[in-house]
Amino acid sequence: MTKGATEDISLQQLRALTAVAETGSFTLAAEALQLTQPAISHLIKRLEEELAQPLVVRGRRIRMTNAGQMMVDTAVRALRLIDESVDACRSQSQLREGRIVLAVGHLTAGALLPPLLGRFSQKHPTLATTLLDSTAEQMISRILSQEADLGFGSDIGQKHSELATEPLFSERMALFVRDDHPLAQHAVVEARHLEGLPFIHVNPDANVWRAVSRQLASAANVYPHVVHHVSMLSTAFGLIQAGAGVALAPRYVEVLMPANLRAVNVTRPTLEYPVVAIRLAKHPLSPAAMAFLAMARQHMKPPRSLSIRP
Repeated sequence: MTKGATEDISLQQLRALTAVAETGSFTLAAEALQLTQPAISHLIKRLEEELAQPLVVRGRRIRMTNAGQMMVDTAVRALRLIDESVDACRSQSQLREGRIVLAVGHLTAGALLPPLLGRFSQKHPTLATTLLDSTAEQMISRILSQEADLGFGSDIGQKHSELATEPLFSERMALFVRDDHPLAQHAVVEARHLEGLPFIHVNPDANVWRAVSRQLASAANVYPHVVHHVSMLSTAFGLIQAGAGVALAPRYVEVLMPANLRAVNVTRPTLEYPVVAIRLAKHPLSPAAMAFLAMARQHMKPPRSLSIRP
């Protein structure tokens, strides 16, 4: 393989040439670049040898040859672009600038992300974050297409080998009912009492519901009767308020629950809702996304008093 035309030309040589052109002096160029005058002379001499022609007219008054001026004009533009790119990369690695796009499941987005985003913005005020409320399938699609850097939501299972999932915590599920429902006054209800209830299924594409359905069937011989499939938690709450049914959801969404609804824990079996972080398995995260994931690992879990209420 032959060498490229510019392979032996260094950025340091180009900086030396532009400094000589700007200052009109080898000595002043050396001071500007914090080098010695012989080092500047050597760099330009090597550059002239590579290009097989003089670039500088040496004498009492330093001038550029035509070829030298052409190289200076090009070097100034190239070095500016390189310096800007280097500065941008350093700013990103030092978390002084950057942008994160998050695809977040509907149940997680409203209940868990606002306080986390507030904490992150307070610590990194110059980083921009975009939150995309997503169904399970939208979350997966947005990460696969790199529209989003990270996803947060329920476990997506093992069907996507391109994605890596990291468990963050598991939340107990509750039955959400209207306050005049027969089960509303119970602190805990056994799963067998769910048989025959009209269920509102939130985000039905999520893998977690298949696991919950299998658990209810095997442990309590319960097969939920689903009367409505919805994507948004607010829609489910509205239907519950209207008396259209009940819903199973992780206990942490209680913070978004209207005043006339109640959350009742389910037991025998206890139903768990795993929350995971999702990313492309073989694609490195940006420094900003890594910082957000680190904060999510530490702070996303809801208050313990909310998670273990009897």
